[in-house]
Amino acid sequence: MTLENTKKGTERGQQTVRHLPKTHVDYWFPRLRKRSYIDRKTGKEMEISAWQVRLKKDGGESWFNLGTANQAAAAKKAKEIFTYLDANGWPLTLAKFKPDSDTPPRLNLTVGDYLQAVCGIGQLRPRTFLNYQNCFRTLVSEAFGIKGDDSKYDYRRGGNQKWAARIDNVRLERVTPARVTLWQQRRIKQAGNSPVAIAAAKRTANSYVRCSRSLFSRDICKRLKGVQLPAILPFDGVELFDSGSMKYVSNVNVQALIAAARQELKPNEPEVYKAFLLGLFAGMRRGEIDLAEWRIVDWQNSAINLEETEWLHLKTKDSAGVITIDAEVLSELRELMPAGKSQFIITSDRPPRNDSPRPYYRCDPVFDRLSQWLRSKGVKANKPLHELRKEIGALIATEHGIYAASRFLRHSDITTTARHYADHKARISVGLGKLLDTGIKAAAAPATAKG
Repeated sequence: MTLENTKKGTERGQQTVRHLPKTHVDYWFPRLRKRSYIDRKTGKEMEISAWQVRLKKDGGESWFNLGTANQAAAAKKAKEIFTYLDANGWPLTLAKFKPDSDTPPRLNLTVGDYLQAVCGIGQLRPRTFLNYQNCFRTLVSEAFGIKGDDSKYDYRRGGNQKWAARIDNVRLERVTPARVTLWQQRRIKQAGNSPVAIAAAKRTANSYVRCSRSLFSRDICKRLKGVQLPAILPFDGVELFDSGSMKYVSNVNVQALIAAARQELKPNEPEVYKAFLLGLFAGMRRGEIDLAEWRIVDWQNSAINLEETEWLHLKTKDSAGVITIDAEVLSELRELMPAGKSQFIITSDRPPRNDSPRPYYRCDPVFDRLSQWLRSKGVKANKPLHELRKEIGALIATEHGIYAASRFLRHSDITTTARHYADHKARISVGLGKLLDTGIKAAAAPATAKG
């Protein structure tokens, strides 16, 4: 029994590579190799007499035994195999020239190569792709122990690019489902013993996996050209954690919050007040508020007709729709409409942008101030502005049911509403506590029978 030497083997032939096309037989002379193996019985290195050649194409590579010790004949054979490979691809080439081999071509495709290929097909919006790419790179870096210092956050002087390049050099076939699963387990272990911390770690890990595996969706993979993927993709069979209940639990006294906003924000910080109104009463997302224009307000029918514009790209196609809004809210907005009637509802010195791959908000200073004000009023969530959307969702679910809440929030799937926003704010009780009233007489003990 023999074991092939992992070394490239002894090289034969010309050492000077001339600039010739691969269709010229002379191109292949300097690329022929005499390989060797270790005989397990004797321990000696044995050279294979026939010439061999290693071919690379579309991210794959494989050695071919050319079946002859004649260098000229071997070069001709190498040209023949490559020509066939170039025209027919790997599966047919292996079937024709290596029919007895079950070994697929070695994949040279790296994480960076794959990300570049996905970006090139333009299936994802730039900002969405960047988010997925960052999640996948983070997962790979942690799974392979690729650590970086603070320079990885340096986007101006190349520190981030150097760190990303280390991750991008990882071969994609090494990112296996088993390694991803091991990464998930390590993530949870690092959270410690706190149930709250463990639940948060599970949600974070799930988010990274969801975003990363979106890069390998069937729709994306079928559009890739000239890319040979591993037989088993990184997230095949990878399961998400059961992260427990994600239902919104309201800790907001919405009546008091509205009164405080009207008293404090409206006269002193009108732009912040407008953002508050759109976030709470219309349930709009940060990006939607940021680029909402006055023209989408239907004053007559008390509605906001949310749609994509030159600047606004909605989260999903279901995010577009008519948002019914109370007439009193529109009255507040009308009072705050500037005399010059600027294009956007929220006035900002920052210009709108539709070309930024990274999250960019023209109203960032307004949102920061609103978040600060909300925290001062007891809203302790990580994203106070988004908490307003959750609050109106819970209120509508209580008053009108989950289907109405799903329509109002413009979710593409009602399961999203059920998972996050179906908390009922109404007090649910059958009134048994009244029986603890001390004024109620205790039941008399049953009389015992006398013998």
